Amino acid sequence: MSAIEGRKIDGNLSIYLDLLRLSAAVVVFLSHAHVFLLPTIKIGPLGWGREAVAVFFVLSGFVISYVGQVSEKEWRAYLVARLARIMPVALLAIVVIFAADNIGMHVNASYYDVINTGFFTPVSVEAALAYVTFTNQLWFSHAVFGSGEPYWSLGFEVQYYLFFGLFAFSPRHAKIPLLCLWAAVAGPKILMYMPLWLMGWLAMKCVIERPPFRRPISIAMIVASLLLFFSLKFFADRTATNMYETWSLSQEVINFVYFNLIGVAVVLHLVGAASLLHQAPVLFEKTGPAIRWLAGGSFTLYLVHQPLILMFASFLHPVEERVPLAATLLVACFILCFLLAEVAERRKKFFASLIVSLLPVPSRTGQKTRVNIASDAASSDDTAPATSQLIRVLEEMQNALDGEEKVGGVHDAQPSERASRA
Repeated sequence: MSAIEGRKIDGNLSIYLDLLRLSAAVVVFLSHAHVFLLPTIKIGPLGWGREAVAVFFVLSGFVISYVGQVSEKEWRAYLVARLARIMPVALLAIVVIFAADNIGMHVNASYYDVINTGFFTPVSVEAALAYVTFTNQLWFSHAVFGSGEPYWSLGFEVQYYLFFGLFAFSPRHAKIPLLCLWAAVAGPKILMYMPLWLMGWLAMKCVIERPPFRRPISIAMIVASLLLFFSLKFFADRTATNMYETWSLSQEVINFVYFNLIGVAVVLHLVGAASLLHQAPVLFEKTGPAIRWLAGGSFTLYLVHQPLILMFASFLHPVEERVPLAATLLVACFILCFLLAEVAERRKKFFASLIVSLLPVPSRTGQKTRVNIASDAASSDDTAPATSQLIRVLEEMQNALDGEEKVGGVHDAQPSERASRA
């Protein structure tokens, strides 16, 4: 921890990470928009959706491992922060999928028969349960609920969260057995792309535990990352499929090499950019708030855009004949995604407080009790230990959520500022 205490994520890099996260979500959004709403428009990185998910995995490993060491130092704070981040948006996505699919099929049911090739599967209770429990990608399964295809990555992501939680917080004597059990349950497909997440962890350690690289080396790393990325896209893009697909052993080998090399490119870029940004003056003073706000809705954009795009496409099918209206509906879809983000993603602290109020907190007698946050101020001496422990968990949880939003912003604050925010 001494290295982490000595060097923190600065404001430039924090905003840049948000910009990368937002860009990856927009790339996935445009990739699907190109397929279903604007197939005649062929501009920009419209076919980079698969690679954008690999970027998400690396960024996730970077951010979660950082806040896990800086602000989520206790298992309950880690659990609450993860649940508050994932569950509200995931449940919202399931509701949006169900509603948008029903509206679209009511308007034009035949359209959903046309696209029933992996992007749409009729809703089922089994798929809904797999989505809620994030077991949709265990071993060789690929459960799809309606048009919620992008949800597949959560089946990987949540498993990596679980891995990190077991690694960081389980007792030393139980760590290896628990991790082996986790690997046996997760299966080979999730393990194949775990190096992407671990690369983010490695990139974080390179950024905070060693001095920044000199400018020529940093620029060389960024150039190398771009050369590697575009070389992979040019020479190997057609040979790779999606990470969740398990067609054959040879195809899995190709996918494994392709996406993990994409991860190497992302790591080179992150470490090089972090060194450059560390030496630079404040770059995002004017644009930073806008980038941060947009990035604060990127998770919702990623999860709910697909059912909305398909619903709008069902209104217009065939879309090739109505390009101006399709473009207008695409903009409306983008705006609607960010409006939906106000319901769940931007309410993380509310949901975290709700989750904490339901957590069992040890009382003075050693029994597990649930504490009502609203009654904390009026608590008696008998409940003081439980209340103080709850307050501590709330403070750690808030620091954790702030740490995710500003990747180190809370850690930079003075103790008095942290207390006032908590």
